[in-house]
Amino acid sequence: MLVCVQIKNFRNFEDWFEFDLRTTKNYEFSSFAVQNGVVKHAIIYGLNGGGKSNLGLAMLDLTCHLNDMSSNSSFSSLSSNYLNANSRNDMAEFKYQFEFDGVEVVYSYGKKDVSTLVYERLDIDGETCISIDRRKSALATYAIQGAEHLKNDLSDSPISALKYLSANAILEDTKAGIAFKKLISFVKGMVFFRTLNKRSEHLGVEFEISRLSKEIINSGHLADFEAFLNESGIECRLKKTGPKDDERIEFVFDGRNVEFSLAASSGTQSLGVFYFWWLKLKKGALSFAYIDEFDAFYHHALAKEIVKKLSALEDCQTVLTTHNTGIMSNDLLRPDCYFEVRANFSQQKNVGSDHKHEKPGMYPFFSLVDKELRKAHNLEKIYKGLTNG
Repeated sequence: MLVCVQIKNFRNFEDWFEFDLRTTKNYEFSSFAVQNGVVKHAIIYGLNGGGKSNLGLAMLDLTCHLNDMSSNSSFSSLSSNYLNANSRNDMAEFKYQFEFDGVEVVYSYGKKDVSTLVYERLDIDGETCISIDRRKSALATYAIQGAEHLKNDLSDSPISALKYLSANAILEDTKAGIAFKKLISFVKGMVFFRTLNKRSEHLGVEFEISRLSKEIINSGHLADFEAFLNESGIECRLKKTGPKDDERIEFVFDGRNVEFSLAASSGTQSLGVFYFWWLKLKKGALSFAYIDEFDAFYHHALAKEIVKKLSALEDCQTVLTTHNTGIMSNDLLRPDCYFEVRANFSQQKNVGSDHKHEKPGMYPFFSLVDKELRKAHNLEKIYKGLTNG
């Protein structure tokens, strides 16, 4: 799982910003949301422009150079608006800490833009296994069994040293070799997506979602999609129509049928996009999902059901962003799983008189209050008291 990420000079993160998913709390409820002391299912709150979306993009930035990207290599805005505008530094820096079966894996790198790496370093249980700093030399150092004869001169290619190793070496099943393979596998399964505006707006794992209906039909899940919509409060009947190579989904009405994309409301289309990714989640095709503004078009009761579905996943770590305080409940998650992002401290109005939370960062809910939280506490009411104080 992803344990911690640190970001500097990326978008609105001018100085080092940390999102640490480790917790020291031992709540006796909603234990499924935490695994081995690491939050597995998190929900993030914060002001508009406070950094929620940019945090997700930062957490998925490593997919831009470690994964094979073709149709959706990144948002166009990510390519044109990468470095922090207030800084004169020409490099963004990232540090990710993972844990795989008790082995710590730390991957650090710097970039001039979304595709230009400056340096990389991979440490496994405190030992540096891969490193390159192109400011000094284009020679990569590989201290991992199975890479002894691998070409290390990368002067003729901007490729990531980790990606080059993954594609060109057969590593032995040592502790480091196994951990490296698990890292690459985990990153291949990471995705950032949101259901606002453009349906193709996602970053990370390669899936073509320009034809949502085609994916649902080809996978044989049309009936399940219909049931999903009805369970979500959208009373409808669906059918497929059109020639074999261009089948589409239609709503069935008493008088006529109407194509899904023409008749569906914004909320229903949002559910359709979520369902596409839900199929991938259920199949175990994703290892990490950052879902931005996941419930922007949902009724609060539906938002709760979506959280329940996601938090029941055993094979995928999830992070959701929202403004909906109605889902801030111990019945869904627990106080160390709800976070508030504070990338721009000047925007915050609820820091309290002691200024103990002035530093930009991620604050788990329990750290924002001065009392020990229990299952019976109304987290939403307490949070609203903080934000209105």
